[in-house]
Amino acid sequence: MKHFTVLLKREWLDARRSYKLLWLPIVFMFLGILQPLSSFYLPEILKMAGGLPDGMTITLPELTASEVLASALTDQFDQMGLIVIVMATMGIIASDKNNGMLAFILTRNTTIVEYLLSKLLGHAVMIAGSIFIGFLSAVFYTFYLYQAVSVVRIAAGLGVYYIWCLFMLAFVITIGALLSRTPAIALLSVFVLIFLKTVTMLGGGFQVLNPAHLSNQAVSIITSGNVLPHFFITMTVSVLLIVFCLLFATLYLSRKELPSM
Repeated sequence: MKHFTVLLKREWLDARRSYKLLWLPIVFMFLGILQPLSSFYLPEILKMAGGLPDGMTITLPELTASEVLASALTDQFDQMGLIVIVMATMGIIASDKNNGMLAFILTRNTTIVEYLLSKLLGHAVMIAGSIFIGFLSAVFYTFYLYQAVSVVRIAAGLGVYYIWCLFMLAFVITIGALLSRTPAIALLSVFVLIFLKTVTMLGGGFQVLNPAHLSNQAVSIITSGNVLPHFFITMTVSVLLIVFCLLFATLYLSRKELPSM
């Protein structure tokens, strides 16, 4: 436990030095603010822009407050937010492997499990704080520009969405254990995660096995207060996949010869 605490403190120190504790929440705050503002003022922007032929008009659907909040998840957090999470975590394993720090840490009676859990917990807290701040910004502007939405529905939906974010983090950690080049880690992670998200648009019963389907569950909770079918199966599968990713990364690193400092 002592080694785990030291490793966790190291994560926070690295996050402060890289200003990750500053820029990550700011980016999600910007994404959260962007959605309600763009949804509310888009008709005015189009009118000011002009350029349409005479007699031609564009009719935009009127969104409810809950739909605006849901679109903050699907249009902002699930796209640019996903890429930001990958960018923030793509080097957390590879950098330690490449500079010999991981091999050095393991010589101090520290297990790979403690090392990986410190990475997971440290960045899980950072991501949780960033998503909370970002979505709180979206909630504030949505309440101001539109109307209030049930806080219980917002909290429940955001909690479900966070499990999907934890899977993103666990997946990037696993890819980081397998590969050594951060560009390759980023490209592969973004491709797979966006593919999983894109597949959810196809529908079908197999979506219950897709962690990205939790985003759809979160949207349903926020907009209607109800979950989609097979909610608990998707949650269970997602948690099991997170555990599997960590176990796989642990087994791989325990058998791999690591470069020393």
